[in-house]
Amino acid sequence: MRYDPATKIVRLAVCMQGRPGGMTLEDIQSEFSVGRRTAERMRDAVGQAFGTLEDVEGDDRRKRWRLRSDALRGLVSVSADDLGTLSTATAALERTGLDELAAGLEEVGTKLRALQRSGTREQLEADLERRLEAEGLAMRAGPRQPVDPVVLATLRDAILARRTVEFHYLSRATGLRSRQTAEPYGLLYGNRAFLVARTDWRNKPHLWRLANMEGVKLGLEDFQRDPAFDLQAFARRSFGTFQEKPVKVVLRFSPCAALDAAAFLFHPDQTVTENPDGTVTVRFEAGGLNEMCWHLFTWGDSVTVEKPSRLRQRLETMCKTLAAHHGTA
Repeated sequence: MRYDPATKIVRLAVCMQGRPGGMTLEDIQSEFSVGRRTAERMRDAVGQAFGTLEDVEGDDRRKRWRLRSDALRGLVSVSADDLGTLSTATAALERTGLDELAAGLEEVGTKLRALQRSGTREQLEADLERRLEAEGLAMRAGPRQPVDPVVLATLRDAILARRTVEFHYLSRATGLRSRQTAEPYGLLYGNRAFLVARTDWRNKPHLWRLANMEGVKLGLEDFQRDPAFDLQAFARRSFGTFQEKPVKVVLRFSPCAALDAAAFLFHPDQTVTENPDGTVTVRFEAGGLNEMCWHLFTWGDSVTVEKPSRLRQRLETMCKTLAAHHGTA
């Protein structure tokens, strides 16, 4: 481990140059599992070895540093693990029907290969092949609705240019098609891909399923995006994608499921409490009660819905309906 300190300094330099927002001392502490004083020494070492660090202004007013230097070009290399991670992520995107994003990620891998020196390229490919033979994605049931790359490209252009979009939309509820003009705010990816957009007849942004959109084209009008809208905050309002008024949810998991529940991400803003009796309590605030029920059903009797009561009642109704349906000869 003689070269470990030097390796860490090079890795920190890569992070400080590759992250547009720079890095705080807290970021360095977290990334390298070091104390504040060591983080300060590592930051200073990067500046001494690779050039002057520039200060970056952050929204949270925490001080950040960023490296602008060409000195790293000969020191940064791509490993088989790096390319293997890209390949796995590409396969995951293809599995969910996001073929254009998968193709873009595959292109990144091709460019990284092209940057390698010819003497190391063959060994890199051999190492990558061995890794891919040893890893794979587990089969997981779920929707796979390929997204038209032309639709995706048009929506991205509209979002960046702040132009309206026009499209025909098939409603799942009524089975009817309608012509829509909307102000696109962003894209959300999950089991399915959605456009987040506002219309004149519905003032607040809501979700449009990309697979149900046809004839997408740029509109003729520009629009002013609501400066208070936050796409990530919008996504966190729901458990899944269905948008409804958030409620406070409290789930208690039995001791036999406590370990799994404590390591499970139910919601980005959740809190997890380990109780003296061996149970685990998970708390978060979100809408989408139906989607919660569909997920909680997979935990069986190892989970108890403590709040809200209407989530518990809805889950009970769903279970009774399923039992009646499957219990009939």
